[in-house]
This record gives sequence, C-alpha cells and structure tokens, in this order.
Amino acid sequence: MDKDLKDIFTDDNYTVVSSGKDAKKKKIFIAVTVCACILAMAVCFALGFVLGNNTGINNDMPLLIEAYQYIKEYYYKDISWNEFQELAAAAMAGSLDKFSGMVSVDGGNAQSGSFGVSVTSTAYNQHLVSFITPDTVNYSAIASYKFDEDMQLVSPFDAESESVVMREGDRIFALGINIGAEDEYIVQVESADLSLLSGILNEWSMVQEVTFIFKKYDGSGSYLDGYYGINLKRTYSDALDKKAFYYSYSEDTGIIKLLEFSKEANLDFEKCVEQFVKEGKSKLILDLRNNGGGDATSLQFIAQYLVKNPQDTSLPIMKLVSNSGGGKMVSNITYTSKDGGEKESYYLGNAIEGFDIAVLVNGSSASASEALIGALQYYNDTQIVGVNTFGKGVAQRVFTLSNGDLLYVTNGTYYVPTADASGRIVWEKCIHGVGFKPTEENTVTDIVTDYKTDACTARAMEILHG
Repeated sequence: MDKDLKDIFTDDNYTVVSSGKDAKKKKIFIAVTVCACILAMAVCFALGFVLGNNTGINNDMPLLIEAYQYIKEYYYKDISWNEFQELAAAAMAGSLDKFSGMVSVDGGNAQSGSFGVSVTSTAYNQHLVSFITPDTVNYSAIASYKFDEDMQLVSPFDAESESVVMREGDRIFALGINIGAEDEYIVQVESADLSLLSGILNEWSMVQEVTFIFKKYDGSGSYLDGYYGINLKRTYSDALDKKAFYYSYSEDTGIIKLLEFSKEANLDFEKCVEQFVKEGKSKLILDLRNNGGGDATSLQFIAQYLVKNPQDTSLPIMKLVSNSGGGKMVSNITYTSKDGGEKESYYLGNAIEGFDIAVLVNGSSASASEALIGALQYYNDTQIVGVNTFGKGVAQRVFTLSNGDLLYVTNGTYYVPTADASGRIVWEKCIHGVGFKPTEENTVTDIVTDYKTDACTARAMEILHG
C-alpha cells in the first residue's frame, strides 16, 4: 500500500545511523540537499502560482484537490492521483461541447478481421446497414434462411431463386452465432445499444462466421414481411481498408462513394477518378452520405478535381476563424487546379466536355463534407440531393498529451463562400447547427439503398441529364 509522505519521513526503516567524520559529512550533505529541495519546491510553487494566476485555474485547483481527498477516502476502491487527473481532464474536455474530448489510444488490440458491414443506430436503437464494402465475399452473399414474424424458421426456402442480399437500409434484428450447431443461439440486437452488436462483431475474434438476421428494406419506406438470415464470414480483404469506391452506373455516369477525408482517402479517390476518366464518363454522382469529414489537407486535394477553377490559381474553399494564443486568427483553406503552374489542370471539367456533378447527402454528411458542398455550390452551382446535412461548422485541433491520450479541442468556426449583390465572394455563412438543405424537389427522405433502386441516385440522374 502507498505511504503518505509523513509516514515515510517517520519510518524507522529510513533512519540513517553513522558516526565520526562520515557522520559529519553526511549531515552536511543532508543539510545541503534539504536546502536545495526547499529552494526547488519554492521555485515550483512560485511558478505554479504565476501560471495559475495567468491561466485562471488557481481558484479551481483547491476544489479539485478537495474532491480527490474525499474520493480517496470514501470511494469503494483505490484510485491514484494520476488516474483521478485523467478522469477529471477527460470530463472537463468532454463537457466543452460534443466535438471536444479525450480519446485513449489503444496499445495494440487491433482486430484481425471484419465483416465489412457499417451500421448506424437510430434514436430507438434500430440498427440500419449504412454501407457494405464491395469486392468482398460478403457483398455478394445471399440469404440462406427466412423467418416469419414470430422468428420461426420458414421451410422450405429456395435461397437461389429468391437471391436476397443485404444492402444499405436493411434493419438488423439479431445475430445468430453457430447457426446449425448444438450450441446455437440468437442474440437480439434491435432495441439494444449499438455496442452490443459491435462488441460481437469486433471483439469476439473467435467467431469467424455470423448470421445476420435482418428486415429487408423495399426501397420505398417499408420493409418486407418476415426476416432473412445471411451467413457472413470474417474477411481479410484489402477492400476493407478502402475509403473511396467507384461504380459505373450508366453509359455516361459514374458514382464515387467517399467515406471520409484522409490521406488514405486521397489515394483511393484518385484511383476512382482515373477509372471514371478511363471509362469516358462525363457525369459524376458524388456520394457523401455518412461521410463525417476529416482532414483539411484531404479536402484541398479532393477539391482540386471537382471544384471549378477557371483561373487555375489558389482559390478559397472556406474561411476559418480560430483561437490562437487567446486571440483570433483568420485563415483560408484554399485549393488549386495546378501544381506550381507546371502541370495541367486537375479540374475534371477542363478535360471532360459537359462535365457535371450532383452530390448525395444525409444527416451524417458533416464537417469537411459540408465545406466541400459549400465550395461546389459557389463555384460549380452544384445541386445536392437527400436530406439536411449535419451542420458542423466548427473545427478542432488535436494534441497528444503526456500520457499518450489525444485531446480534441474545438478552436474555431468556419464559413463557406457566398456571393453578395454584386457577385463578389463574401464570408458570412456559417452552417453550424444549420447544415445544407436540399431544395424541395431534391429532398429525398428514403433510407440509402442499392444504387440501382436508390431514389437519391435516380433524382441525381434527372438533374444531370435534365
């Protein structure tokens, strides 16, 4: 058990016994050491006092220490000062706003596999499939079982003739573990916290196959009767790491699904663009649904391909007003269609006749996605299809703390470009808490489905070919 300082200095085990000149030398050494320690403590105290007065925390520290003393004395298990500090720091950061907080970096419990299924949860804990990674064995898997509304197995069931696959918009009801074995059991995940579902899929590494039992979305706001069961295998495909996917939709139209803005997404997006150009497409549907944003550098990289820039010079995407050293700092996030003036323009419209873009959005399109939307609306007059975007008009800075945790601090507000009465660019529109709202004819409330039956995609095609 840890000892208090007063116990250490009064403990007989720490008494030094000596005699003669050695004792005298030791006494002098101890006296000098004690004086040095006292001087160091005085300096630290003075420094802390000055810092406290300058930062405004001096009046709060006694309260923090008082709380720790009571917790140390009465809490049902021991908690160290370091543990208490980490908890207090995390609580303080998390209380600032929903975008600030601390994230602990795991020391290496990376998952060795995945099922390639992304799931979002509604307020009522209905778990909806939001994305299935293409190019994996699970993408083409068909349902092997069918259950009635009472979850009784329907037999016979002709799986090949029905060919039911799981796609975006389907609602996961339960997970079947070891279906067909003696110890089979079904875990209902609907109405349960999403962590139950993700825990089974990501933490039970011994489970290599799971039966997803789901309601099939019909593409028009309803679900088919009964439930389907589809066996999905844990997969190790490289496609699981991709952040952008390309789909050839029609003779002149391609779709790029962008999951995030990151260094990895840049490489995948560039490959998608190369395929788009190789196939001779001229119309692009950019799917930003469920894209929560990411890195500003990635935003700049992707914008240079999509945002019209007739000047081939650096033009601003958004204006960021941020705190810097207690003051306000204004900066512009810019993009350019040329690299130092040496290369040809990256903007696709300069090389593709009739190039045009439509963007698919939903309530989870946020941050960098919304910044790109603002730039596309201003420079390209681009239309968006879907429902109102999230409305995240603030930015964060990330710091690595001494214990290895990451601290996210909201430090600024960004503005998207709009035009004044004379047509000049102005920076007055912040979409924080507001987002971008599609026009009435472009509002599509249906849940995301397969592109072949997706109402948002159909509306985007009307825009691009109208």
